[in-house]
Amino acid sequence: MEHWSEEKIAKTLLDNGVITEKQYQEAIRLQRDSGKKISKIICDLNISQPLKINSTLALKGCTDLDSYIPSTELIEKFKEEDVRKYEVMPLFIMGSQIYVAMTNPTDYEALQMIRFASGFSQIRNVVAQPEDVKKMIDKFYGRRGAIIEAMKEVNLRKPTESAELKYRNFGTTVADAPIVKLVDEYIERGISENASDIHFEPQADGLRVRMRIDGLLHTIETIPFSLVGPLTSRIKIMAQMKIDLRMVPQDGRFSKTVSNDEIDFRVSSFPGIFGESLVLRILRRTMRIPINELGFSANILADFHKALQNDKGIFLVTGPTGCGKTTTLVSILHEVKDPSKKIVTLENPVEYQIDGAVQGQIHPQAGFTFSKGLRAILRHDPNIIMVAEIRDPETAAIAIEAGLTGHFVLSTLHTNNAPSTIIRLLEMGVEPYILSSSLIGVLAQRLVRTICPDCRQPYTPAKSILKTVGLKEIPKNFQLFNGKGCSKCRNTGFRGRTGIFELMLVSERMRHMIISQSGSADVEIEAKKTGMRSLREDGIRKALQGITTLEEIMGVTQEISGE
Repeated sequence: MEHWSEEKIAKTLLDNGVITEKQYQEAIRLQRDSGKKISKIICDLNISQPLKINSTLALKGCTDLDSYIPSTELIEKFKEEDVRKYEVMPLFIMGSQIYVAMTNPTDYEALQMIRFASGFSQIRNVVAQPEDVKKMIDKFYGRRGAIIEAMKEVNLRKPTESAELKYRNFGTTVADAPIVKLVDEYIERGISENASDIHFEPQADGLRVRMRIDGLLHTIETIPFSLVGPLTSRIKIMAQMKIDLRMVPQDGRFSKTVSNDEIDFRVSSFPGIFGESLVLRILRRTMRIPINELGFSANILADFHKALQNDKGIFLVTGPTGCGKTTTLVSILHEVKDPSKKIVTLENPVEYQIDGAVQGQIHPQAGFTFSKGLRAILRHDPNIIMVAEIRDPETAAIAIEAGLTGHFVLSTLHTNNAPSTIIRLLEMGVEPYILSSSLIGVLAQRLVRTICPDCRQPYTPAKSILKTVGLKEIPKNFQLFNGKGCSKCRNTGFRGRTGIFELMLVSERMRHMIISQSGSADVEIEAKKTGMRSLREDGIRKALQGITTLEEIMGVTQEISGE
């Protein structure tokens, strides 16, 4: 069965007069930036109506079900048990005909069920794979029942009740099971989609549900505005947050068993003009990625292992929020832990449990800060200390002095690249002679999306792309790849992420440069003399290996100075 890419769908709509050339170019640009479906983008821009899009795709034989926009009214005519039994998915009505996705268009019983449920005798089939039909049924029926039941429950409440009284106990009784089921379904989908965060965002037209997958946000659906209060209250109750405190941000957390795995959720609320926005961060307790699976190339991995053999000094992992620094630190601790060594951590919050380590969580409101916690740790005779983040000069000074006095210290810092870390620490007031004696090395990192293995294809990038990344041509014996987009990768061409790295080990020459407070440009020149490869250079190598694309590397590294 032929796969329909988003570009092919857009071209079909262009060729059939549904959109203009200008609209085609704009839709393609937005699709590449957002990963959303072309059909949804065109509707969102009010360029065309769903019926015109659906009918054009159906008549041209499009089998990509995700590109259709099913009619809500039509879906409500069919029972969930019937569509699952016969593997059919109602799509839309055009004139006197009903369009239905079917796995077996000759199934007499299925056809009879469709005629009876819809009241239409003329059926047009869109033949699709069983897994695609099931996926669409799950998407439009799986949560719909919970949404309908939850709305019924809301409507049963007394109209005169205040919002606070109406939702105070919502989700705490058996009668409120529909909203409980709805929240659970979003959580389970987030886990199955390997999402890092689930976002609930009240908008003018309803509650938008989005999930961050492989670093990008994907809109799942928008549900009726009447469910904002109940759903928000249910999640806040789970996270032990105050449900009647809605005008200030709050933080909470809860744990839940999903598919036999114990999952932690960190919850944050933020008051918006249409209601409280909630973000659920998904934290897998048993998450542990071995160092050799983080994405290091062979030469960087060898130098990295060498740095971790030190029993004193400080090693830093740097980069922006969301670049995987915590994952790297956890992998390091699993690598260096030993029954004969004591590991103590200071985190905010504790995200992943590490067997054999004493893990502490700061509480600023109670006066338990990073700096105070670090002083306390030093009195507990640790061999290895992990400080989740160096945020202030006091914490920086204590951590670096701890590395100087016989402890192996791991921490993170927000800097663009490895060489600029030295300048940042000096600006924070760390004494140059202490830094030069204590610093072992710095690992700067980013996360890049990896090409989907199910739709991977060879491609030749534009010459402008090669020029931007510093390549005159593709080296001999190398072939670049990209993903054309498929149902497995949400038509983005990418599935999963890996790291690109810049490892700077501090040489003797560099220690003298720290004392003389040389600039980051001079430090970078010295680091490259000793073998450091920049983030972009490491990324280009991964693109040449067919792991990611040059365009992805450009996007991730464009903010780094000097690149």
